[in-house]
Amino acid sequence: MSATLGSRGPGSIANRASPPRPTRSATVDRDEAERIVGELYLPNRLDLSPGSAPLDMEVTGLRLGALTVGRLTYGRRVRLRTADAENFHVNIPLRGRASSRSGSCEPVATGMGEGLVFSPGAPAEMAWSADCEQLCLMIPRTRLEAELERLLGRSLRGRLTFDFTADLHNPIGRRWRTVLDLLVDELDQPTAVGHDPRVGGHVEGLVLGGVLLSQPHSHHDAVVADRPVRLGTAIKRAVELIEDRPSEPWTAVRLAAEVHLSVRALQEGFRRDLDTPPMTYLRQVRLRRAHEALLAADRDTTTVGAIAIGLGILHLGRFAAAYRAAFGEALSDTLNRPA
Repeated sequence: MSATLGSRGPGSIANRASPPRPTRSATVDRDEAERIVGELYLPNRLDLSPGSAPLDMEVTGLRLGALTVGRLTYGRRVRLRTADAENFHVNIPLRGRASSRSGSCEPVATGMGEGLVFSPGAPAEMAWSADCEQLCLMIPRTRLEAELERLLGRSLRGRLTFDFTADLHNPIGRRWRTVLDLLVDELDQPTAVGHDPRVGGHVEGLVLGGVLLSQPHSHHDAVVADRPVRLGTAIKRAVELIEDRPSEPWTAVRLAAEVHLSVRALQEGFRRDLDTPPMTYLRQVRLRRAHEALLAADRDTTTVGAIAIGLGILHLGRFAAAYRAAFGEALSDTLNRPA
């Protein structure tokens, strides 16, 4: 017997039209267990070969803004393999033990209160003890990178990746663990955290800020000190043009001409200095500016379309999809959010 978690694809963001509530599921069937975890998190394969105990999988899941929170147990020893992750995942055993690896890294053993941060782009392999239950948190990559840009006050320069082993014992890490414990309690005894979007949004912000401030990652020094990144002269000028005039109808050809580079040299310079193509950088700037403008706008006198046009956005549908992926809500939701 099983109770499903809904027909959302891996990594998708919940519809925010109605308040989210924890959903509990259980199954003794391996295929059903794979399907449930796949819908909540990402595609996976279960290996039940170690031992002969029956599967007794239970999961309680909650979508909180852009976050997916769940506590998961299989009730027996299992091995679990996942597809390449598109988002960030945090696993913390609440009881029992696990041994996990991400990509080609060495396996890391974790017990109660120890955590791992899985970065996008690599498959994972995990072995769970029979009594293992884990808090499993999924954070969309675009949403976390957008929050990092907000903290930095500028567009992201380079890919965001975390150290695999989480640090839950530094001062901020201990505070972040307190927020994660609140999420565990919310799964067991739902409160306004999951029912009121305003409260849930505040908790979501604490989770995002906590992981960026407490855990070692590729931009941690910039978050703490915002040390300047050295850019080539022409690439620096291209970045300034995009930041100063994001509404311009920039193309790679036009931007290259403005800074006296070939298109190929421009693209190679952006990849070398910023680890992102120039047009992707432009989209990131427009997303950030749209978010800031919507938060500051008077919803009685401003429309989403007006802000989009003001930023030079011609394909509102595609931009709206990118915005939802980045910020976990529709453009209109941000505009209509209570001050």
